[in-house]
Amino acid sequence: MKKLLVANRGEIAVRVFRACNELGLSTVAVYAREDEYSVHRFKADESYLIGQGKKPIDAYLDIDDIIRVALESGADAIHPGYGLLSENLEFATKVRAAGLVFVGPELHHLDIFGDKIKAKAAADEAKVPGIPGTNGAVDIDGALEFAKTYGYPVMIKAALGGGGRGMRVARNDAEMHDGYARAKSEAIGAFGSGEIYVEKYIENPKHIEVQILGDSHGNIIHLHERDCSVQRRNQKVIEIAPAVGLSLDFRNEICEAAVKLCKNVGYVNAGTVEFLVKDDKFYFIEVNPRVQVEHTITELITGVDIVQAQILIAQGKDLHREIGLPAQSEIPLLGSAIQCRITTEDPQNGFLPDTGKIDTYRSPGGFGVRLDVGNAYAGYEVTPYFDSLLVKVCTFANEFSDSVRKMDRVLHEFRIRGVKTNIPFLINVIANENFTSGQATTTFIDNTPSLFNFPHLRDRGTKTLHYLSMITVNGFPGIENTEKRHFEEPRQPLLNLEKKKTAKNILDEQGADAVVDYVKNTKEVLLTDTTLRDAHQSLLATRLRLQDMKGIAQAIDQGLPELFSAEMWGGATFDVAYRFLNESPWYRLRKLRKLMPNTMFQMLFRGSNAVGYQNYPDNVIEEFIRVAAHEGIDVFRIFDSLNWLPQMEKSIQAVRDNGKIAEATICYTGDILDPSRPKYNIQYYKDLAKELEATGAHILAVKDMAGLLKPQAAYRLISELKDTVDLPIHLHTHDTSGNGIITYSGATQAGVDIIDVATASLAGGTSQPSMQSIYYALEHGPRHASINVKNAEQIDHYWEDVRKYYAPFEAGITSPQTEVYMHEMPGGQYTNLKSQAAAVGLGHRFDEIKQMYRKVNMMFGDIIKVTPSSKVVGDMALFMIQNDLTEEDVYARGNELNFPESVVSFFRGDLGQPVGGFPEELQKIIVKDKAVITDRPGLHAEKVDFETVKADLEQKIGYEPGDHEVISYIMYPQVFLDYQKMQREFGAVTLLDTPTFLHGMRLNEKIEVQIEKGKTLSIRLDEIGEPDLAGNRVLFFNLNGQRREVVINDQSVQTQVVAKRKAETGNPNQIGATMPGSVLEILVKAGDKVQKGQALMVTEAMKMETTIEAPFDGEIVDLHVVKGEAIQTQDLLIEIN
Repeated sequence: MKKLLVANRGEIAVRVFRACNELGLSTVAVYAREDEYSVHRFKADESYLIGQGKKPIDAYLDIDDIIRVALESGADAIHPGYGLLSENLEFATKVRAAGLVFVGPELHHLDIFGDKIKAKAAADEAKVPGIPGTNGAVDIDGALEFAKTYGYPVMIKAALGGGGRGMRVARNDAEMHDGYARAKSEAIGAFGSGEIYVEKYIENPKHIEVQILGDSHGNIIHLHERDCSVQRRNQKVIEIAPAVGLSLDFRNEICEAAVKLCKNVGYVNAGTVEFLVKDDKFYFIEVNPRVQVEHTITELITGVDIVQAQILIAQGKDLHREIGLPAQSEIPLLGSAIQCRITTEDPQNGFLPDTGKIDTYRSPGGFGVRLDVGNAYAGYEVTPYFDSLLVKVCTFANEFSDSVRKMDRVLHEFRIRGVKTNIPFLINVIANENFTSGQATTTFIDNTPSLFNFPHLRDRGTKTLHYLSMITVNGFPGIENTEKRHFEEPRQPLLNLEKKKTAKNILDEQGADAVVDYVKNTKEVLLTDTTLRDAHQSLLATRLRLQDMKGIAQAIDQGLPELFSAEMWGGATFDVAYRFLNESPWYRLRKLRKLMPNTMFQMLFRGSNAVGYQNYPDNVIEEFIRVAAHEGIDVFRIFDSLNWLPQMEKSIQAVRDNGKIAEATICYTGDILDPSRPKYNIQYYKDLAKELEATGAHILAVKDMAGLLKPQAAYRLISELKDTVDLPIHLHTHDTSGNGIITYSGATQAGVDIIDVATASLAGGTSQPSMQSIYYALEHGPRHASINVKNAEQIDHYWEDVRKYYAPFEAGITSPQTEVYMHEMPGGQYTNLKSQAAAVGLGHRFDEIKQMYRKVNMMFGDIIKVTPSSKVVGDMALFMIQNDLTEEDVYARGNELNFPESVVSFFRGDLGQPVGGFPEELQKIIVKDKAVITDRPGLHAEKVDFETVKADLEQKIGYEPGDHEVISYIMYPQVFLDYQKMQREFGAVTLLDTPTFLHGMRLNEKIEVQIEKGKTLSIRLDEIGEPDLAGNRVLFFNLNGQRREVVINDQSVQTQVVAKRKAETGNPNQIGATMPGSVLEILVKAGDKVQKGQALMVTEAMKMETTIEAPFDGEIVDLHVVKGEAIQTQDLLIEIN
């Protein structure tokens, strides 16, 4: 024998080639067209295409073509491997007829052992005990007769079966009828023969097989046994050699029985005799007349190369004299070995084979590890055509327990990305006590559902690359896709540290009342730092990321212990963190809490909305407060956007119940010194303060959200409030007009206890006054702020450098805006409305929008304007400018207009009742025929069943959510689910530095991402490919030294642009879009009869929803948009007759 062809593919073909190479034989591979990149093709000396024009598997079953290649290439032998044609009698017959050597048993052995009935007869003849069964194939009546004799359960089997197909268990007559029919049908489909026999079913046995080698000189030996009990649906998953827990006598008995059977038939070459073992009895099942997938572990424990032995036996050599194998009694049995088959089967999807390109392949290694690799390499395309095996991995050690530990290490060491694998499942099996004890039986997997509970695969490298690719190619939503700038690392502060007792320490040790006493007894004015929340909400559209907060949090905690609190949560931070920053606000809270253990954390809390934009049932508000308090919020600034007390009472009580500080809030508007605005006079504020004190509030906050409180008014307001209530007073303002410092100076003289400030680099404009400036403004006075200003200035260096990252979100206000006293817009609303106006094409008319904002406020009855009521006024102002409406138009044409959803909701009473009530005529025009609410909206909301919501959410996100996730989902259902989707797709992008997060990567740029302590991803962008016809680009990265490819669709590449039809002006039958945005819901279909005022469609633009209503009774003729479609102003939406 000089040249050998392997009639197989993948891992086993490579295994045979290696054996040939060591024996000095030339090798020939065959491959199907779809397998042209298979490794086995390149491991052989020669390789040839077979089965042209046939299906992939059929190519490997093309007997005549394989023999043709063997003869033409000059091969003198064929090794069939396992599977495919390895047990095919016709193939072996034709190989030998062609004058070639078939590396396998004699033809009559294939005949006997290829038929289970003949095999059973051979076992009976050799007196090897078998499972009681029918004598040959039987019909259904014969099967039922057998069951009557031997009792259920019974196993129904196809005579020519294998691989778990054509097998069914029946436990009664009904199952027998059904199982027989199914097994017969499967057998005909799989093996071309519907012959069925029946045998007694041995329940929960072990599956033990004995490895046999026989030569043509009459020598037959065994190489000990393997335990193949760990099976799934009769398919082996993990094999062990030798079997654990067998007594020496039993081991000898079962191995000798295998040898006896093979001697009786004169078996030649490698084979495996399989048994079921139960209660120290063994029953013969079958003989596999070929090499087994799991031959590897027998090789490890005996030192015998089974594949080489097969080839040498086929050459006619003697097992002992020429091949050199020892006598039976001297064959070694060394240690313990385990084999796992790594496949591309997805255990979370019913083990369906996964397909796709392998992005990453890193294999394990080390002492006692063997890898038999098939087609596992980065770049290999796993197709649906062939077996899903990637690699067989074996571990070998002195003891079984050591092999198990080694296998656990090895499985964790694999890194295979791009396709799903069964590795998580194998890890679970290896760790299970049934396996580690060696007691697993054939039903172990099917009866252990816990094996299918998988940890979440983080795959952080791949997800990070996907995000970087997306942003690099398509830019960050809402900002221009410009070249990424170079930034210096932010300066770190040099602090002078002094240990002091903080307000947080007092709260934790003595409780909320002790903090109140501390504030009252402190002569100096105390400061709350808003840098971590309202400052960036006002200046940078709330875009400040946790990554940048983490860099300075500890310094704030240690360098500014005199702070009353740090406001770092609530308001818009919740929504924006989830929606735009892809980070969890709860994670932010936890992380900062760890870094700032000595600073009280404060949040802005809407009395009836918490951090959402609608009214929630009381139990939702209470649950939010409970969870937030537990996670680390200390001070809850509770306000209502209309100063309506009933909306705040429940929240104040809930905060007190959780042992935290309830800061009840008066929202300030108007001007108490302006006699022409009597609605909000000094008496109004004093009366409200008394009512809030009566609710049990610890602190009274005055929230001047628009910066309207002028210095003289501040002095008077604070003075009179101090005389009215016995609560500490906490003042919040915005420096929009430039008067903030002087306002605070007046308030401090009047006795205010705490004021809100921001670090200098994020102060001024629509933010709070500067912390550093107020220090010097009050220095040498009786109530100076007792902070370490040098530390504050050092900390500000960091913020000065970090603010540059967020330039794309700057509001663009560079000077004081005294117009605020006219339009009365809160700082956050001002910047939001400006970007909203730009997004809908009205940026150039912002001066008109400001004027309209004031006009709308007066139309609405001069209301308190703070989120969400300020948003209502803004939405109406935008709507009126967009549609060129005057106040007179609204009254004249209001009945036919579709007002923004937030405006309708406000006038229905969904936000509560404004001071002095609603303007009645306008309310009727806007609400039309809808019912209105006159009491607290929360009273009408049904209690939420948290367990039901939790179960619903678990179904949607695939794991059991925490309380914080449940409450987030209740408040922002779609936003939270979108965030979850982003997390699944992109992972923890919070860990990226901000310039990279916002702008992606430059070509040849290298970044490092610390994903956890001591673990860093090193990433370099090497190349960006040109777009293909579908607009897809390939980006080439280097990740930790390995080349990686990511395919991203370039959304700027336009293949075809179709202009949309516009609604005809003045045509009452055509309804057009009132603003650019998208279609949120479609509530009707063509042909529907509709009534005037009926909701037809909901559109959305920048979080502002508009319900399109039928202008008259009629029928829907046509819909011109679909749900989710982007629309522009006047795009035709609906035609109605």
